[in-house]
Amino acid sequence: MPFSIADDAVSKAFQNIGNEWALLSVGDEKHFNAMTISWGSLGFIWQRPVITVLVRPPRYTHEFMDKLEDFSVSFYDRKYRKALNILGTQSGRDTNKIALSGLTPTFVDGVPTFKEAHLTAVAHRIYRGQLESAGFLIPAVDEEFYPKKDYHTVYFAELVKTVGKNQELVEKH
Repeated sequence: MPFSIADDAVSKAFQNIGNEWALLSVGDEKHFNAMTISWGSLGFIWQRPVITVLVRPPRYTHEFMDKLEDFSVSFYDRKYRKALNILGTQSGRDTNKIALSGLTPTFVDGVPTFKEAHLTAVAHRIYRGQLESAGFLIPAVDEEFYPKKDYHTVYFAELVKTVGKNQELVEKH
């Protein structure tokens, strides 16, 4: 059965990735982390609906992403901007930033997200790769975004479920 997504979810997700912030959450009910992201993409690759996220290796979330196969990307109304700022600037290694954010953790099939999200996409990792200087065809992009040469790890993941505020769609496992 083909993957289905909630009404307006795709267009809203594209708007939110580019213009708003989203949360990347990974872990289990005992231990998880979330970080704010503003870079990512949705698409169709390898005959699968995918989401692509980028995480720098020094980030605490990177440790979780390399160990666990499933994660979520969730989207929020602007009124949660302060909470997302905390989750994007504090380290889960050093502080309980989840509690500081004031958001309410919840789990979808064991994958962390937050009740305040208007949309959560649950994804299963299918590819991991490292950006590198030699891959940039426009040197100015490398110079602007990676002056310290701290290149992101890129994760491609198959979308397996979306959960909206008042609905849940399960189309692929």
